[in-house]
Amino acid sequence: MKRKLLVCALVACAMTLCLALTGCGGGAANDKDAKEAFIGSWKLAGMVSDGEEATAEDIAMLDAFGMSVGLDVNEDGTCALIMFGEPLDGTWEAKSATEAKFTIDGSPITATITDGKLQMTDDGYAMTFERGEVKANSNDGDSKAASTTDKNTVAVDKVLVDDENCTITVLNKKQDLLDDCGYTFKVENKTADKTILFMAEYGTFSIDNQMVDFTLTETVKPGMFVETFGYFDNTKVTDIDAMKNVAGTISLMDNDTYDTIASYPIEIA
Repeated sequence: MKRKLLVCALVACAMTLCLALTGCGGGAANDKDAKEAFIGSWKLAGMVSDGEEATAEDIAMLDAFGMSVGLDVNEDGTCALIMFGEPLDGTWEAKSATEAKFTIDGSPITATITDGKLQMTDDGYAMTFERGEVKANSNDGDSKAASTTDKNTVAVDKVLVDDENCTITVLNKKQDLLDDCGYTFKVENKTADKTILFMAEYGTFSIDNQMVDFTLTETVKPGMFVETFGYFDNTKVTDIDAMKNVAGTISLMDNDTYDTIASYPIEIA
């Protein structure tokens, strides 16, 4: 329950700042050097709400629940603020190499760059971004859906867990159309009355003893199954051949209370 309240608080914080952002106007700056400092993709690195600061684990939890926050800044003066995986279009104009005006969904806000990080603030709320890509959600649910256009797929077909709560099978490892490398899982919910939340525990996954971020989350209704894709940080894993001696922990949670039902350490050779 504590984690559920924490996620709700983070969402409230981001939503409040989002409403403050919610344009018109704005053109490209004449100073090319000033623009270069802002152009590119940014991902959420920090969040503060009325003095309460989110940790890296909190932000990773938002990502795991499909609530990613990011900012895409384009050379043509357009931009998109990605809130909870959904893009909000806008415009921007560089004032200098450290300051720019963004207009998102109708309202302007000033952004600054300090020590390579971009910060947007408003009335006690602040979001700090660092260089990195955040993808907008597809219409296929919380996790990446299987695709017929994946670049590389290798069958695995290994049962990882089979007990009274669930059966978890890794069907294959693959590199998808977006160059993310990971595994396709089949998850069967064996409980009679609980919708389960199936997710990778943050900070537990490794490849050949090197820690690597892994994103995986899905909900499954009682007596049903789902196939879902979990993927590694694509700045660290660029080829499925690198996915050897993978270890981590997968949790099952009650989707209504967020109480943990079970945790399963897994290994995939």
